[in-house]
Amino acid sequence: MRPDCRVLIVASASPEQLIGIETRPDVVIAADSGLHALLAAGWIPDRLIGDLDSADPSAVQIAAEGGAVVDRYPVGKNETDLELALAAAVDAGATEIRVVVRSDGRLDHQLANLFALAKPDWSTAEVRANVGDHVVWVVRGERRLEVEIGQHLALLPIGGPARLTTCGVAFPLANEVLSAFDGRGIANEATESVVSLGVSDGVVLVVSSPAQADDPNDTTDSVASAAQPGS
Repeated sequence: MRPDCRVLIVASASPEQLIGIETRPDVVIAADSGLHALLAAGWIPDRLIGDLDSADPSAVQIAAEGGAVVDRYPVGKNETDLELALAAAVDAGATEIRVVVRSDGRLDHQLANLFALAKPDWSTAEVRANVGDHVVWVVRGERRLEVEIGQHLALLPIGGPARLTTCGVAFPLANEVLSAFDGRGIANEATESVVSLGVSDGVVLVVSSPAQADDPNDTTDSVASAAQPGS
Protein backbone atom coordinates (compact mmCIF):
# COMPACT_ATOMS: atom_id res chain seq x y z
CA MET A 1 0.00 0.00 0.00
CA ARG A 2 1.28 3.44 -0.86
CA PRO A 3 1.73 5.83 2.10
CA ASP A 4 -0.35 8.36 0.15
CA CYS A 5 -2.78 7.00 -2.41
CA ARG A 6 -4.95 9.44 -4.36
CA VAL A 7 -7.98 7.96 -6.05
CA LEU A 8 -10.21 9.68 -8.58
CA ILE A 9 -13.76 8.39 -9.04
CA VAL A 10 -15.73 9.69 -12.00
CA ALA A 11 -19.45 9.00 -11.92
CA SER A 12 -22.00 10.51 -14.29
CA ALA A 13 -20.15 13.69 -15.29
CA SER A 14 -19.11 15.85 -18.21
CA PRO A 15 -15.58 15.89 -19.65
CA GLU A 16 -15.37 19.61 -18.78
CA GLN A 17 -15.44 18.72 -15.10
CA LEU A 18 -12.08 16.95 -15.52
CA ILE A 19 -10.25 19.85 -17.14
CA GLY A 20 -8.69 21.08 -13.88
CA ILE A 21 -7.18 17.66 -13.09
CA GLU A 22 -3.80 17.94 -14.77
CA THR A 23 -1.96 15.07 -13.09
CA ARG A 24 -3.37 11.57 -13.22
CA PRO A 25 -4.06 10.29 -9.69
CA ASP A 26 -2.63 6.99 -8.47
CA VAL A 27 -5.87 5.15 -9.21
CA VAL A 28 -8.70 6.18 -11.56
CA ILE A 29 -12.08 4.50 -11.23
CA ALA A 30 -15.08 4.94 -13.53
CA ALA A 31 -18.49 4.37 -12.00
CA ASP A 32 -20.72 3.20 -14.84
CA SER A 33 -21.31 6.10 -17.30
CA GLY A 34 -18.45 8.07 -15.76
CA LEU A 35 -16.44 6.08 -18.27
CA HIS A 36 -17.67 8.35 -21.08
CA ALA A 37 -16.23 11.49 -19.47
CA LEU A 38 -12.90 9.79 -18.82
CA LEU A 39 -12.57 8.50 -22.38
CA ALA A 40 -13.49 11.94 -23.74
CA ALA A 41 -10.71 13.41 -21.60
CA GLY A 42 -8.26 10.88 -23.03
CA TRP A 43 -7.96 8.67 -19.96
CA ILE A 44 -8.48 4.92 -19.63
CA PRO A 45 -9.59 4.12 -16.08
CA ASP A 46 -7.75 1.54 -14.02
CA ARG A 47 -11.11 0.10 -13.05
CA LEU A 48 -14.67 0.27 -14.37
CA ILE A 49 -17.33 -0.69 -11.88
CA GLY A 50 -21.13 -0.84 -11.67
CA ASP A 51 -24.08 -2.46 -13.38
CA LEU A 52 -23.02 -0.64 -16.58
CA ASP A 53 -26.60 -0.06 -17.64
CA SER A 54 -25.66 3.50 -18.64
CA ALA A 55 -22.30 2.74 -20.24
CA ASP A 56 -22.11 2.26 -23.98
CA PRO A 57 -20.88 -1.31 -24.76
CA SER A 58 -18.36 0.04 -27.26
CA ALA A 59 -16.93 2.33 -24.56
CA VAL A 60 -16.71 -0.63 -22.17
CA GLN A 61 -14.80 -2.56 -24.83
CA ILE A 62 -12.37 0.34 -25.35
CA ALA A 63 -11.71 0.49 -21.60
CA ALA A 64 -11.19 -3.26 -21.34
CA GLU A 65 -8.83 -3.33 -24.32
CA GLY A 66 -6.96 -0.41 -22.79
CA GLY A 67 -6.27 -2.39 -19.63
CA ALA A 68 -9.13 -1.43 -17.34
CA VAL A 69 -10.40 -4.05 -14.92
CA VAL A 70 -14.16 -4.33 -15.53
CA ASP A 71 -16.35 -5.27 -12.58
CA ARG A 72 -19.92 -5.72 -13.81
CA TYR A 73 -22.67 -6.07 -11.20
CA PRO A 74 -26.31 -7.03 -11.68
CA VAL A 75 -28.79 -4.17 -12.06
CA GLY A 76 -30.75 -5.47 -9.06
CA LYS A 77 -27.95 -4.85 -6.57
CA ASN A 78 -28.20 -3.29 -3.10
CA GLU A 79 -25.51 -0.62 -3.61
CA THR A 80 -25.31 2.34 -5.95
CA ASP A 81 -22.53 2.39 -8.53
CA LEU A 82 -20.86 5.20 -6.57
CA GLU A 83 -20.89 3.11 -3.39
CA LEU A 84 -19.21 0.26 -5.25
CA ALA A 85 -16.59 2.65 -6.61
CA LEU A 86 -15.92 4.13 -3.15
CA ALA A 87 -15.52 0.64 -1.71
CA ALA A 88 -13.07 -0.20 -4.50
CA ALA A 89 -11.11 2.95 -3.73
CA VAL A 90 -10.77 1.97 -0.08
CA ASP A 91 -9.73 -1.56 -1.08
CA ALA A 92 -7.01 0.05 -3.22
CA GLY A 93 -5.63 1.75 -0.11
CA ALA A 94 -6.94 5.25 -0.81
CA THR A 95 -5.91 7.98 1.60
CA GLU A 96 -7.56 10.68 -0.53
CA ILE A 97 -10.66 10.16 -2.65
CA ARG A 98 -11.94 12.72 -5.12
CA VAL A 99 -15.34 12.14 -6.67
CA VAL A 100 -16.56 13.92 -9.79
CA VAL A 101 -20.28 13.80 -10.53
CA ARG A 102 -22.83 16.02 -12.23
CA SER A 103 -25.30 18.11 -10.23
CA ASP A 104 -28.40 17.57 -12.34
CA GLY A 105 -30.54 14.52 -12.89
CA ARG A 106 -32.85 12.72 -10.49
CA LEU A 107 -33.13 14.15 -6.99
CA ASP A 108 -33.08 10.70 -5.35
CA HIS A 109 -29.80 9.91 -7.11
CA GLN A 110 -28.29 13.21 -5.99
CA LEU A 111 -29.27 12.59 -2.37
CA ALA A 112 -27.99 9.02 -2.49
CA ASN A 113 -24.64 10.24 -3.85
CA LEU A 114 -24.26 12.80 -1.04
CA PHE A 115 -25.21 10.27 1.62
CA ALA A 116 -22.79 7.74 0.14
CA LEU A 117 -19.87 10.15 0.49
CA ALA A 118 -20.23 10.14 4.28
CA LYS A 119 -20.54 6.37 4.78
CA PRO A 120 -18.35 5.21 7.70
CA ASP A 121 -16.82 2.44 5.56
CA TRP A 122 -14.47 4.95 3.89
CA SER A 123 -13.61 6.99 6.95
CA THR A 124 -9.93 6.04 6.55
CA ALA A 125 -9.71 8.36 3.53
CA GLU A 126 -10.28 12.09 3.10
CA VAL A 127 -13.22 12.42 0.74
CA ARG A 128 -13.93 15.38 -1.51
CA ALA A 129 -16.46 15.66 -4.31
CA ASN A 130 -17.03 18.01 -7.21
CA VAL A 131 -20.79 17.95 -7.74
CA GLY A 132 -21.27 20.06 -10.85
CA ASP A 133 -19.99 23.50 -9.85
CA HIS A 134 -20.26 22.69 -6.15
CA VAL A 135 -17.52 21.30 -3.91
CA VAL A 136 -18.30 18.97 -1.02
CA TRP A 137 -15.88 17.88 1.70
CA VAL A 138 -16.61 15.13 4.21
CA VAL A 139 -15.27 16.11 7.61
CA ARG A 140 -14.61 13.72 10.47
CA GLY A 141 -12.18 14.68 13.19
CA GLU A 142 -9.72 17.42 12.19
CA ARG A 143 -9.54 18.79 8.64
CA ARG A 144 -8.07 21.89 6.99
CA LEU A 145 -9.61 23.17 3.77
CA GLU A 146 -7.74 25.38 1.31
CA VAL A 147 -10.30 27.87 0.00
CA GLU A 148 -10.61 31.40 -1.31
CA ILE A 149 -11.41 34.24 1.07
CA GLY A 150 -15.09 35.02 0.73
CA GLN A 151 -15.91 31.55 -0.55
CA HIS A 152 -19.37 30.35 0.50
CA LEU A 153 -19.41 27.42 2.93
CA ALA A 154 -22.37 25.52 4.34
CA LEU A 155 -21.84 23.20 7.31
CA LEU A 156 -24.34 20.34 7.15
CA PRO A 157 -24.36 17.51 9.72
CA ILE A 158 -25.37 14.21 8.15
CA GLY A 159 -26.74 11.12 9.84
CA GLY A 160 -27.40 12.96 13.09
CA PRO A 161 -26.10 15.89 15.14
CA ALA A 162 -22.43 16.88 15.04
CA ARG A 163 -20.23 18.73 17.53
CA LEU A 164 -18.07 21.19 15.66
CA THR A 165 -15.33 23.78 16.15
CA THR A 166 -14.39 26.04 13.24
CA CYS A 167 -11.73 28.67 12.58
CA GLY A 168 -11.27 30.93 9.57
CA VAL A 169 -14.96 31.53 8.85
CA ALA A 170 -17.16 34.57 9.34
CA PHE A 171 -19.28 32.89 11.99
CA PRO A 172 -17.10 30.43 13.92
CA LEU A 173 -18.32 27.68 16.20
CA ALA A 174 -16.66 26.63 19.45
CA ASN A 175 -17.42 23.03 20.40
CA GLU A 176 -21.07 23.54 19.49
CA VAL A 177 -23.67 21.06 18.33
CA LEU A 178 -25.36 21.42 14.96
CA SER A 179 -28.56 19.47 14.38
CA ALA A 180 -29.10 17.58 11.15
CA PHE A 181 -32.66 18.94 11.12
CA ASP A 182 -31.87 22.65 11.39
CA GLY A 183 -30.43 25.05 8.83
CA ARG A 184 -28.20 26.91 11.27
CA GLY A 185 -24.95 26.20 9.42
CA ILE A 186 -26.33 26.70 5.92
CA ALA A 187 -24.67 30.05 5.13
CA ASN A 188 -21.14 30.99 6.14
CA GLU A 189 -18.03 32.13 4.32
CA ALA A 190 -14.28 31.83 4.55
CA THR A 191 -12.37 34.73 6.05
CA GLU A 192 -8.99 33.01 5.67
CA SER A 193 -7.40 30.97 2.90
CA VAL A 194 -7.29 27.94 5.18
CA VAL A 195 -10.38 26.96 7.14
CA SER A 196 -9.88 24.62 10.10
CA LEU A 197 -12.62 22.32 11.28
CA GLY A 198 -12.76 19.92 14.18
CA VAL A 199 -15.63 17.47 14.44
CA SER A 200 -15.53 15.65 17.77
CA ASP A 201 -18.85 13.87 17.29
CA GLY A 202 -20.69 13.04 14.08
CA VAL A 203 -19.98 13.81 10.44
CA VAL A 204 -20.27 17.12 8.59
CA LEU A 205 -20.60 17.82 4.88
CA VAL A 206 -19.02 21.15 4.03
CA VAL A 207 -20.57 22.44 0.82
CA SER A 208 -19.23 25.34 -1.23
CA SER A 209 -21.68 26.60 -3.84
CA PRO A 210 -20.90 29.09 -6.61
CA ALA A 211 -22.29 32.61 -6.28
CA GLN A 212 -25.69 33.16 -7.86
CA ALA A 213 -26.85 36.34 -9.56
CA ASP A 214 -29.72 36.71 -7.11
CA ASP A 215 -27.66 36.17 -3.95
CA PRO A 216 -28.34 38.92 -1.37
CA ASN A 217 -25.50 41.35 -0.82
CA ASP A 218 -26.05 41.50 2.93
CA THR A 219 -25.79 38.63 5.38
CA THR A 220 -28.90 36.50 5.79
CA ASP A 221 -30.67 35.60 8.98
CA SER A 222 -29.39 32.05 8.65
CA VAL A 223 -25.79 33.28 8.54
CA ALA A 224 -26.30 35.44 11.59
CA SER A 225 -27.90 32.58 13.49
CA ALA A 226 -24.78 30.48 12.94
CA ALA A 227 -22.95 32.79 15.31
CA GLN A 228 -25.59 32.55 18.04
CA PRO A 229 -25.20 29.55 20.37
CA GLY A 230 -28.53 27.88 20.97
CA SER A 231 -30.38 29.90 18.32
